[in-house]
Amino acid sequence: MSAILPAAAQDTIRFGTALSLTGNLATEGKLVREGYDFFVKTVNERGGMEVAGKKYKVEIVYYDDESNVNTSVKLYEKLISEDKVKFLLGPYGSGITIAVSNITEQHKLPMVIAHGAASTIYNRGYKYIFGVLNSIDHYTYNMLKMAVEQKLTRLALLNENQLFPQLGIDGAARQAKELGVEVVYKEKYSSGSKDLSPELEKMKAARPDMIIAGGYTNDMILLARQIAQVGLKPKLLGYLLGPTLPGFVKSLGSEAELTLEPVQWSINVPYRDQIFDWTARGYADAFQKVYGHVPDYHPIQSTAALQVYYNAFQKVGGFNPEKVRDAIAATDIVTAYGPIRFNDKGQNVAKSMSVVQIQDGKPVVVYPADVAETKLKLNP
Repeated sequence: MSAILPAAAQDTIRFGTALSLTGNLATEGKLVREGYDFFVKTVNERGGMEVAGKKYKVEIVYYDDESNVNTSVKLYEKLISEDKVKFLLGPYGSGITIAVSNITEQHKLPMVIAHGAASTIYNRGYKYIFGVLNSIDHYTYNMLKMAVEQKLTRLALLNENQLFPQLGIDGAARQAKELGVEVVYKEKYSSGSKDLSPELEKMKAARPDMIIAGGYTNDMILLARQIAQVGLKPKLLGYLLGPTLPGFVKSLGSEAELTLEPVQWSINVPYRDQIFDWTARGYADAFQKVYGHVPDYHPIQSTAALQVYYNAFQKVGGFNPEKVRDAIAATDIVTAYGPIRFNDKGQNVAKSMSVVQIQDGKPVVVYPADVAETKLKLNP
């Protein structure tokens, strides 16, 4: 009964998370929080979450993990042990998510992950973690399929020596082999590197016609600048993340043009939300009115994670964490983000990814054909 009484007595459902609100992942962490907060604002303005005929206000207990794994672990312990939060939302980033999920699993409390894509998160047999996003093994597949269709055959790969980019680029190398693309260069660089030109000079000598790079936003801005500086001119230049994030195009100007990114979501995916009745574009419009910018995929992934909980609470008719966990495992819903259905590892197996290209300073979907806004352009 103790898990039910706090929510019923206060007429409030509390979630908890530690996010990278400062530190090297703060750019992404801010977007993550906006998506969580947008859900809270939307639900509370409608009178709250309706569970078993009663409305509950929603609130989120936030801490700043400063983009630090050890800090995040301590803060999730605090959320669980001191704040008595029963329903956890994931942090930002795969390395941090792996560490904090050890804590939530030990306490047998559900955590819905919106921003941890590493497949290793989900390969440990854990029963209380669920990720709404496609895991990293899906990121580069459509980019490489697209390259093959353009008759590109020589691929260069570079990544920061961190879990998410390493797994993404290793996955690209495997997929390239399957698709008959030759990997002519593959290296990693140390976190915090201020000059990537030595790696890029070696890459240039390998004569790639396509480059895929993996790292976080600031590194990818540096990389784009230095690719231009060393005179590398691939037909296609893709990143695991970067081009759609606020600040990328603004920082780079023309050097951002024609860059590619696989995205978990775009505003013209063909889904209608069964909880809020949003289309993808409707979500984007409503979000922009609040935050003043068009959302990339980060905010709506956060919103989708909370929708998974909302659906589970309604199925259970209450807030028992074990029953909620079982209801989450059985999730089968459609959101403005896309369909969500989990396999026995807790991975969302119901949606796929699109490829975005920066054209005329704006991100547009170019692949696959059924959701493309316009055609892919190759660098001259």
